[in-house]
This record gives sequence, C-alpha cells and structure tokens, in this order.
Amino acid sequence: MGHYVPRPTAGEPPYVIAHRGISAKAPENTLAAFRKAAQVPGIDMIELDVRLSKDNEVIVLHDRTLQRTTTGNGPARWYTVEELKQFDAGSWFHPSFASERIPTLREVLHVVGKQVWVNIEIKSDLFHREEPDSIAQRVLAVVNECDMLHRVLISSFDHSIVASIKRHEPRCITGVLYNMVSNFLLFPSTIAQRVGAHVFVCARHELRSWMLNDAHRHGIAVYVYTLDSVTDALHLMERGVDGILSNCADDLVPILKRSTREST
Repeated sequence: MGHYVPRPTAGEPPYVIAHRGISAKAPENTLAAFRKAAQVPGIDMIELDVRLSKDNEVIVLHDRTLQRTTTGNGPARWYTVEELKQFDAGSWFHPSFASERIPTLREVLHVVGKQVWVNIEIKSDLFHREEPDSIAQRVLAVVNECDMLHRVLISSFDHSIVASIKRHEPRCITGVLYNMVSNFLLFPSTIAQRVGAHVFVCARHELRSWMLNDAHRHGIAVYVYTLDSVTDALHLMERGVDGILSNCADDLVPILKRSTREST
C-alpha cells in the first residue's frame, strides 16, 4: 500500500471503504471490525470516527454518548481512557464480541495502519463543539507519531476543523462532509476549496449529477455513504464516484473489482 491519493486512476474501480470497519459483521469502530476489513484484499480504506476523552486522548467512537454501543452511559467526554476501557463495546452486537473495547486512534493505526488507508472522521457535536485547533492538533499528533500522514484522509462535518488540519499540516489529505442544511445548493468545489479539501463526501440520497460534475471539473474526489446494496454500488460506480463507503465492504469488493475488469 503506497501513498494515499484522493482519486483512483482513470478506468480503475472506486475505492471500497469499510464504514466503521466491517460493521455489518462485527461491532462498529472496534479492532475486530477493522481487522476484518484489513484482511480482505481489495478493501482500500477503513473509515472511523474520532472524538476526545476526558483526558484528551483521541478515541474511536461515533456517538457523543456511550449507551448505544457500549455498557457505559453518558458522554464519552466525561471519562478518561482508562475508565472507558472498562466498558464492553461488543456485546450489544453479539455476545462473542464481549471482549471488545473502545479503541484509541493510536491502537487502530498500530494494528491495521500498515495494511489499509484510514479515513479519520473527526466528530464535533452541534451543542458540544470541540475547539477546532485543539482537536485537530491532537489527531495530527497521533497520525504523525504513527508515521501515517501519507496514508490517512482526515474529514469532518465541521469544516473549521478541516481548515485547522490544513493550517497545521498542509501536506495532509482532507475531506469535507456535506451538510444538507448549511451547504444546501453550494457547489462541492466551493465547499471543498474554501478549506483546502481534496475530497467531497455525501450521502447517497444527497448526490446530484451537477454536484458530481462540478467536483470532478475542479479535480475533487467524490465519496458516497453508506451503500450496502450491490445494485446501488454498481449504479454509483457507473456514475463515476471515486469512493464507496459500506458496512459490508467485503461483499462489494468482488463485485466492483470484477465489474471493472470485465468492462476493460
């Protein structure tokens, strides 16, 4: 696996990105889900969500609160990493995953970073916003410590965080997630270029042809989430999207990669 580039080469299939790992078959955002993804040839990248613990460690967790995916309760920000590690982050999915814990970003990069590229989505909640420079610097510190700068995409719905990442580390590849309310009718190129982003990420139902055309005209990659249907994924591949995020990325790989070989 070489340096990460935002768009596949012309004629190549879109990147297949494991959304929170293989989260259809293992608990999301756990080492088990990421290991499953890293073992599948043809999965290009894992996607994960990060936020900060009470002691300002970068942890991998989607929700602001713990109760949906762990035995903990309340905001993750209330707990230190040591306290968070007491919670079971797998039994909610299946009892066989009872030993899974909330991982730190550092742990994930050490375990699978050499096998797959990593899309790090930085979470900052509407009513509990993180200070952009602070969280950006903490994430970058872990990425650099693990020597992963050339193998990560850092993205966020909070575009001020993306701008901060670029300010602190201009070499970092970044992405903006589309917010249908605040970004409505704005061109993807406008949204991306004002914070120096290379990738535009949106939901399947949000993507319009004019958006795809505009992004590509300006050299910006387009990734779409979350596609678990082979039919939908093939349709988006035909439309020319550059990356497809899926909860069952392992199921899409043989279809998407074979389909491209057959058409060449």
